[in-house]
Amino acid sequence: MKTSNQATGRLVGWIVAMAALQPFGAAVAQAPSSKPVVLRVAYPAGGPADVAARKIQVPLQSTLGQTVIVENLPGAGGSIAAANVLNAPPDGQTLLVTTGNDMILSPLAMSQVKYKPENYRLLATILPTDFTLVTSAEHAFANVDELIEHSKKAGGKEMTVGSWGYGSAPYLVAADFAAATGARLMDVPYKGAAPVVQALLSREIDMAFVPLAPNVLELVRTGKIKAIGVANTKRNPFLAQVPTLSEGKYLKNFVYSAWAAVFIPASAPESTAARLGKDLAEIVKGDEFQRFLRDSAALPVEPMTLAQADAFYRQEIEKFRRIAKLVKLEPQ
Repeated sequence: MKTSNQATGRLVGWIVAMAALQPFGAAVAQAPSSKPVVLRVAYPAGGPADVAARKIQVPLQSTLGQTVIVENLPGAGGSIAAANVLNAPPDGQTLLVTTGNDMILSPLAMSQVKYKPENYRLLATILPTDFTLVTSAEHAFANVDELIEHSKKAGGKEMTVGSWGYGSAPYLVAADFAAATGARLMDVPYKGAAPVVQALLSREIDMAFVPLAPNVLELVRTGKIKAIGVANTKRNPFLAQVPTLSEGKYLKNFVYSAWAAVFIPASAPESTAARLGKDLAEIVKGDEFQRFLRDSAALPVEPMTLAQADAFYRQEIEKFRRIAKLVKLEPQ
């Protein structure tokens, strides 16, 4: 896949659906109850991650018997907040709320980021949503196979695909799509998800891989943009009429999601991480949080054990490192 702007900095994308958090029990035994638990959100106040974090703030306080505060520390693809949490004592009192995509990709795409994804441990995923292939309304593709075949017959002109910058998740998802199918694509970088969606509406670009957020869902339902397929092995409940990309003849097991999560430094005691993960699972599977997920067009959260979270995180790291190697991604 080509890029129309090589030096585009890695810009944190929204992505729809970001994070939240939860925590503990074992940490209570290690710290006085007067010390607040800090949920450090890697994005601005009012964004999806911030909203999700505040949704679990009150039930978390009840579970822990401690004050829980949400602090926003945005910037640099989530790396500022991530570095801050890594430098805090690994006692479960300071937790990171960020997206898995930024946690994994910022070290790969940004030269100033010195930590590795393995320096953190995933406690739980929160607010997961499918990446969805959408096109501008002018295109009449009935399915992903028609889109791919059109791109191959475009007379030397690549289809334009929006992303939110070099090394971002949509950039790499599109690169993997192109490599797997032979589709001829040209990357066009924007400063986040909202400008990409606007570019689709104004027909500046042909297509994009975006998280299925409420605004995207509404635009699809009203016919202002078209959803061609979702990057999952099963159809999205909010777009049941839209096939998965794997239902076509070119792709199999093409799965990408945008997911927010709660992380703790990997140096934290096993007992602390296990208790935090368990407490978080209880909160997010509750009726109130599940309603919030539905209102956010997010997929239901399936609580994981710490071992399951470890395995999922390793799988995501390996997947994006594979694509980064494929496209020869270099830190900028």
